[in-house]
Amino acid sequence: MAPLVWLITGCSTGFGRELAVQILSRGDKVIATARDVSKLAALKAAGADTLALDVTADPDTIKQVTETAHRMYGKIDIFINNAGILMDGAVEETSPEEAFAIFNTNVFGPINMIRAVAPYMRAQRSGVIANVSSVGAWMAGPGCGLYCASKWAISGVSESVAGELESFGISVTCIEPGYFRSNLLNAGHRNRAQNLIADYEGTASRQMMDGLDAVNNKQPGDIAKGAGVIIDVLSQTGAAAGRPIPLRLVLGGDANIAVRQKCESTLALLDGWRGITTTTDHDDV
Repeated sequence: MAPLVWLITGCSTGFGRELAVQILSRGDKVIATARDVSKLAALKAAGADTLALDVTADPDTIKQVTETAHRMYGKIDIFINNAGILMDGAVEETSPEEAFAIFNTNVFGPINMIRAVAPYMRAQRSGVIANVSSVGAWMAGPGCGLYCASKWAISGVSESVAGELESFGISVTCIEPGYFRSNLLNAGHRNRAQNLIADYEGTASRQMMDGLDAVNNKQPGDIAKGAGVIIDVLSQTGAAAGRPIPLRLVLGGDANIAVRQKCESTLALLDGWRGITTTTDHDDV
C-alpha cells in the first residue's frame, strides 16, 4: 500500500509535533507546518517535509502554501487542522482585538485551510479532514468563554462540512481532547486577557483560571497515547481498523466523563421544561 500523505498545521509543539513523529515512524509522508519553520528542524531531520504557514494569513497565502504542499506528492490524503491558541479571562475582560485573535486562529484560519484543501480532495474523490477542537466545545466555564466558544464554532463547522463533503468521498471529523499534558497552558502558549478587572477577583472566573494554573503539567492525558489513537482513527488502521471515521472523536477519559455528564444534564433540562417549551406549535401541526 502506498504511503499516506498527511498535512498538519501547528507542528512546532504538542499534538502537532507528536502526530508528525509517530506518522513518520509508521512509514507515511508528513508535510509539517508552523508559523516559524525553524522550529520544525527536528521534524525535517526525521524525514518530514516542512513549510512555513500561519493559519491567520490571508486566504491567498494559505492557498499558495497548500498548493506547494500538494505538489510535493501530488495528493493530500489526510489533513489535520491542529493549530490553535488558548485565551482565558472573563468575557467582559477580553478586548475586541483579543476576541478576534482567538477566533481568527481557532475558527477563521481553520475554515480558510478547509477552503484551500477541499478542492484537491474533491478532485481525487477521497480524503480525511480532521479539525482539532476541545472538550470545551461541549461546555463553557466562566473565565474561558471565548476559547470554548471558538471550539464550539469549529465543532459546528465540522458537522456541516462533513455533510457537505461526504458526497465526494471525503470524511470530516472533529477531535475533542480533554486535558492532555501538553504545553498549551505554559507561558508562551497560553494567552490571558490583558485588562483584568478587580471585581472578578474571588469569583468563578478567577477560580477557573487558577484551576488551569494548578492542573498545568499534571493533566491526565498522555499526548503520545492520544496521538496514536488519532492516527489509528484517521487512517482506519490498528485499533480502529474496519471502523468508520466518527463525526466526533472525544479523546481522553476525562473528556468521556465530561461529555456524558453534559448529555445527561441536557436531557434533564429538556425533560424539566418540556411541558412549557413544547406548547409553542401551531394547533394544526
